[in-house]
Amino acid sequence: MIKLVIFDAGDILYNTVKAEIIRKVVREFLAKYGVKNFEESERVWLKYGKLARIGKMSWEKVHEKWLEDIGLSKELEGEWREIWRKTWTKYVKKFPYVNETLKILKKSYKLAILSNNIANKEELIEKLEILKIDHKLFDEIFTSHDIGYVKPQGEAYVTVLKYFNVNPEEAVFVGHDKDEIEGAKKVGLVTIVLHDKNAKGDYFANQFKDLPKIISGLIT
Repeated sequence: MIKLVIFDAGDILYNTVKAEIIRKVVREFLAKYGVKNFEESERVWLKYGKLARIGKMSWEKVHEKWLEDIGLSKELEGEWREIWRKTWTKYVKKFPYVNETLKILKKSYKLAILSNNIANKEELIEKLEILKIDHKLFDEIFTSHDIGYVKPQGEAYVTVLKYFNVNPEEAVFVGHDKDEIEGAKKVGLVTIVLHDKNAKGDYFANQFKDLPKIISGLIT
C-alpha cells in the first residue's frame, strides 16, 4: 500500500533554465567586467556549488567566492543575484495541473519534495510561492542543502522515509533524471518517470495530471 509520494522539484513541478541560457547570461555579466576565462568560471562555480548542495556553504557565499576567485569583487554579488533573479523569473514556469493534481493526491497520501539544491527549505519555498505552487500541500520539503545528502545517494531517500516512518515499498519517487531514478530503485522505492523517456523507471507519466491514476493502480 502506497503511503508517501516523493517529488523531485526542478523539471517535475516546474521547468529549469536551460544550460545554454545560463551560459549566455553568465558570459554577458563577466564580459561587462572584462573576465574572458569562462571555463575557469565554470570550474570555480562547480567547486563551490557542490559544497552548497550539501549545506557546507550558503547560496550568498557561493556567489561571493565565485566572484573573488575569478578576480572580481564580492560586492558584485548583489548585482549578479538580481540578474539571476530576473533570468529565473523569465524562464522558469510551473508545469500545468500541478496544484490541481497535488490536491487530489493529498487526499490519499503524504506528499514530500526531495530536491538537490544549493538553496535551503525556506529559499525553495520562496521559489514555489513565486511560481504559485502551493507548498502547503506538501507535508515536508527536503533539500540536499539541509540534509547533507544528494540524490542518487541512498541516504537522501532514506532520510525522507525515516521522517515519515514508511518502508521503501510504501513510497513512490517521481523524477526525471535517470541516475536519481536508479538511486530510488536501489533503495526499494516505486519509481515514476515524468517527461524524460530515457530514464527507466517502473512507470512513465506523460503529464503531471496522470499521476493519481498511475499511483492509485499500484499493487505492491
